[in-house]
Order: sequence, then C-alpha cells, then structure tokens
Amino acid sequence: MDHLTDREFDRICTYLSRTLGLNMQSKRVLLECRLSHERERLGCVSFSSYFDMVERGADPEITNRFIDLATTHYTYFLRGREQFDFLRTVALPELERSRPRRTWNILCAGCSTGEECYTASMIVEDYSRDHAIPPVRITGVDVSSAAIAKARQAVYHPMHVEKVPSHWLSDYFTHTGETYAATAPIRRRVAFAQANLCDPGALRRRYDLIICRNVIIYFDERTREQVLDNLYRHLAVSGYLILGRAEILRDRARFDYRKDSVYQKRPEATTL
Repeated sequence: MDHLTDREFDRICTYLSRTLGLNMQSKRVLLECRLSHERERLGCVSFSSYFDMVERGADPEITNRFIDLATTHYTYFLRGREQFDFLRTVALPELERSRPRRTWNILCAGCSTGEECYTASMIVEDYSRDHAIPPVRITGVDVSSAAIAKARQAVYHPMHVEKVPSHWLSDYFTHTGETYAATAPIRRRVAFAQANLCDPGALRRRYDLIICRNVIIYFDERTREQVLDNLYRHLAVSGYLILGRAEILRDRARFDYRKDSVYQKRPEATTL
C-alpha cells in the first residue's frame, strides 16, 4: 500500500475541513487504507492524481464515493441501549402528555445506514401497542449518499442485528437467507435525506427529539458549534438532544443535562 505524502495528507484534510467541517488530522492511516483501494480502482498513479479528480467534481460518483470513504459509518441496532431505554421510558411518555394530537417528529442526524432510525421506529411500534399516540415521523440525514441508499433498502446482515431481542426479530424483520429486512410498518414512518449538517439549510422542520450520536466528535471546534446551534434552533422547547457517550455539551445556558449524554432544551428566553 502506498502512503500519503505530507502534502497530499494536508490537502485532503483541508478539503474535508472546508467542505464538511471534519477534523481528520489524527486519521492519516485510516485515510490511507480507505483511499488506496479507490485510487487503484480508478487507475490513478498517485493520491494527488486521484484527489485532482475529486476536487474537479466532474464526476459526482467519484466525489460521493470519496465522502463515503472518508466518513465513518459504524453502527448497529440498539447501539447505546441505555439511551433508547430513555426514549421508551421518558421521552415518549412526555410527548404523549404534552403533544397528544399532533405528529411527533424525531431526527437522526448522521444516521449512517439507518439502524438507529429503525431502532427508534421499533420502540415507537412497541409503545403504540399500549398507547393511543399520533403519527410519528422519523427523519434520518447523512452526508453520504451511499449510506442513505443502504438505509432506504433496510436490509441488514446478521452482525448488525446481534443485539436485537428475539421478539423484534420475529415481529419487525423478514429473515431471508443471510439477511434481515425491516418490515413495511417499521419502514413506513422513516424517511431519509442526504444532507450536510454544516449547511444551515440542512434541516427543514422542528423536532421533538434529536439523536446525533458519535457525529460532532469528528468536527473541528468551529463546525461543532455551528452544528449544535443549528440543532438547537430546530429542537422544540423541552425537546431532547441525545449525543454520543463521548460527546459532552458544556452549554448549560440552553440545555439541562438529564443522564447518559441526554440533554433537554430549556424554555427559550432569548432569540439566537
């Protein structure tokens, strides 16, 4: 495997910071491994010639594949189970009391290949069996077009469903050969869109709950604050923002900390 020169590495990091707000300075080996195969597939003699193609943007597929390779999509069903338990035992009952008639909106920001969205949909499906709730709309957004395409298929290999309880596997999946497909009732309340969270116009509505886990840790500080400001603006008053376990929100003027990296938006006293 060829190695990135310092100049090539700096060039790629600068591009990812400028376009996606990603801080990849500690990810040199990861970028070398992931981009080497793509460079060879395209027949490029060097990383520089490959990245010339990416920057020119003449072929959107090459640019989209680069973004997909440079970003992380590790996920599985029920990852971070304690936070999903919070959704089941606290967030949904609160929504039932405070918003009994209008549609509940849930956002999965940085949804990768959809496991998080469908996990939320299964929890909602369980809850709806014992409670008369309004329609629930779950929106998943991710910068990777390839990840979004896989999410829409809703078909997963066994390793992605290892944490799924047996009654979910029988009730909410169709098992065919070596794959598990989410059933139509689970898929129906979920929609996906390709979007860059750094874009102020990426989000279109106000959400009662936002799940944004293991996403902002990859941003540089400036982009992280921009993204959090955008999520704040699109979160309903008293709504919940759920971050990854390694992600800490220090702005206590706008949020109250609940538990397990779950934050609740305070009533808005000032306009941002």
